[in-house]
Amino acid sequence: MHAGALPLTRRAIAAAAGLALASVIAPGTAHAFCRTTTVPVAADFQPRPDKCWDQGVPLFWRNSCVGYSLNRAASRQVSFEDAANGLSRAFTKWTGSSCPTEGGGASRVSIDVRDLGPAACEEVKYNQNDNNQNVIVFRDDKWTHGSGNTLALTTVTFNPETGEIYDADMEINTFDQRVTLTDPVPPDGYDFASIVTHEAGHFLGIAHSGDQRATMFANYSPGATAMRNLTADDVAGVCSVYRPDGTRAVLDGKITQGPSCDPTPRHGFTRECVEPPASGLCSKSEIAPRGPGGAVALGAAGLLGLAAAWRARRRRRRAD
Repeated sequence: MHAGALPLTRRAIAAAAGLALASVIAPGTAHAFCRTTTVPVAADFQPRPDKCWDQGVPLFWRNSCVGYSLNRAASRQVSFEDAANGLSRAFTKWTGSSCPTEGGGASRVSIDVRDLGPAACEEVKYNQNDNNQNVIVFRDDKWTHGSGNTLALTTVTFNPETGEIYDADMEINTFDQRVTLTDPVPPDGYDFASIVTHEAGHFLGIAHSGDQRATMFANYSPGATAMRNLTADDVAGVCSVYRPDGTRAVLDGKITQGPSCDPTPRHGFTRECVEPPASGLCSKSEIAPRGPGGAVALGAAGLLGLAAAWRARRRRRRAD
């Protein structure tokens, strides 16, 4: 199952590209965060502070540790070292989040994301019966995901019945987009740190937020850097899923995380590509830069000016 910010499912449940109902997990809260679910988000749906996509099962990683691998080729725009450091910082923003506890204090979320070293494979796929890697890859030479107005795409594979994530792969468009690490960010450039911090949220099963200030908000403006840092809404989202006590919030209550910290991908780790790819339910979440006067968020028109819409697309498959 694949999903780019959205959940994937196994049988009939489709993955949503990053939108999920927060109130399913934490009813009554004032937060606008949403969770990715196993059902694709309708093309005309937009999250609001009081409304998330409410169909399907919310996604989550069960294990307390998850591993990823940066493709060793990196990019002509971003070196391997810069990309590795930027990704590490982006994931740490999420895994270092401090959450309130029942005793009145605070404790860190119960998930870690670890760099397993460079991968030779650059294919986005999941193998049901063989080794895998959660790969992060730059696309310098070709971008096949729609028109050239997409900045990044995360694909997540999950169990459609439970919402457990099995695999996540991230693609960054450096073919026809200007991705930069400089400060200040050029007016026509897209901040690498902002892109990967947003995508890291999708990697963890967080969907688009209705809070316009949040890192997980669906629109991003070129030259901006605010999405580098999580807001209270983003923190509330990751805390709602990966609770400090080690449990995972699911549709009908909570479950306990995996027994130990093992970042090895499902069915084992390999740096090379393994055939054949698995079938499964897929969901993809994109960032799409727009020109003046033409911003569109998640398939719904109405945004003006220079903006990048994080849109969602998904397709179905089967996975174990």
